[in-house]
Amino acid sequence: MNSTLLYLYNKVMLHKYSDGSILRVISSRELVAIPIWKGQRILDKEHAMQIKKSIGDNISSLDSGFSIIKYNEETTDGRIIESSYLIDGQHRASVIRDYYDSTVCEPDFPVTVIEKTVKTESDAIGYFNKINNVKAQQWKIDPNLLINNYIAALETAFVSKKCPLIRNGSTTRPYISTDSLRQAFSNNIHLLKNNPLDIQVFIERVKRFNLSNLRPVLILNCRFLMLRGIIIFLLTSKI
Repeated sequence: MNSTLLYLYNKVMLHKYSDGSILRVISSRELVAIPIWKGQRILDKEHAMQIKKSIGDNISSLDSGFSIIKYNEETTDGRIIESSYLIDGQHRASVIRDYYDSTVCEPDFPVTVIEKTVKTESDAIGYFNKINNVKAQQWKIDPNLLINNYIAALETAFVSKKCPLIRNGSTTRPYISTDSLRQAFSNNIHLLKNNPLDIQVFIERVKRFNLSNLRPVLILNCRFLMLRGIIIFLLTSKI
């Protein structure tokens, strides 16, 4: 596709949906450069192979069905930047990525993407569930989806508009990084439960731990949240 025309497409909103998301056109190479959202399902290589076989040599037929989220993240030096992640269409994107890895000097092609700006990780999880119609039994199958449930519950319990103590990206105290939370839960995935009642029990343990073990520290009129190293304790304790 002509690079000048594609640049102009990127500057134009093709359509705005009722939920505030926007339809845009980007190039296929731009698409595969966008990282996969960390709460996405684990890539099913067999499914990706089925897509590859179904399209044959017609790679440009994979020109739609992609959704991107954008939100602010904190960098290691404290700057706030806008980051983009592919939240839907990772299997089609993986086929395109493999195509470019195995060919030389192949031209890119235009793809349509739906772009949604969200404020928090729980907003991203809610949007992911909406566009993927996530069913309850899927929490038992995919670890990332189960972790999403815990992070959404933590943000519901502790994050307010005035005080977003759980933040995306790298952060420093007293803030908690969603990446750190994901890693802590992933390291103890065998302890996670898919029952909403069990997740709520965990949230209540976090609240009690904070009240009994952390000195009240006022940050923007909010109390200090929790320590990264207590995940396993809170998942197994009876407090």
